[in-house]
Amino acid sequence: MDASQGSSLIVSGKDLPAPNLNIRNYRDHEVHQFTGRARGDYPTNEVIIHETVTRSAASTVAVLERRGLSVHLIVDPDGLVTQHGDLAARRYTHAGTRHNRVSVGIEVVNPYYPHLLRDGLPWTDTIPARWAHKDAYVLPTPAQAEATAQLIAWLTEPGLPGIDIPRTWIGVREHKLRMGRLPEQPSRREGIWAHHYFGHADGAWLVLYAWLRIEARLDPEAAFTHARRFGEETRREVDLSQYFFPV
Repeated sequence: MDASQGSSLIVSGKDLPAPNLNIRNYRDHEVHQFTGRARGDYPTNEVIIHETVTRSAASTVAVLERRGLSVHLIVDPDGLVTQHGDLAARRYTHAGTRHNRVSVGIEVVNPYYPHLLRDGLPWTDTIPARWAHKDAYVLPTPAQAEATAQLIAWLTEPGLPGIDIPRTWIGVREHKLRMGRLPEQPSRREGIWAHHYFGHADGAWLVLYAWLRIEARLDPEAAFTHARRFGEETRREVDLSQYFFPV
């Protein structure tokens, strides 16, 4: 593996530094590259956060391939990010046609359901969660939460060639963050999405953690602690008003 792959993501054919992330991209022949389709003239202006209901990146790739699905990025339990296609140039099948053509898809490896945990796995923390499917949720590892937040921060910085994702949190309205399906479904909006927002059950807790890291500027440990508590206490929305300060 070329040393540059440890900190670079491929965008519009260019290797761009991503210094806060540990990355293996598809220039490493051991990393699977999904075929997908050319993005064409569509802009890249959304990022969508998924969780896999699997226990490894390898099994995630196998499941996606078997189901005819694909994704740009996968986040391992130790925070390693594998890149499986050009973030701007390739269109992958992960979130429905309206979103696929304009989005970067991120899959975070997570069993999600407590009954899928086994001895020796890196996930050790489960919470009661009324917003989650079956009212319980396996928390991603702290390394995964942090890597996801860093990816969101990186993808929403201006100046990336072929990518223009605004730092707009689709689930946040009036200082509250939605932890499930949005009450009214926009056909599409530029910004940061959880897969949970349009009829699935994944990604919302990770978006919450990322918001606390990026917007509230909490350190990783505090952001994880706050997000864990909100995940246990919340039914549909997290009140974020304590983090908004008058100018």
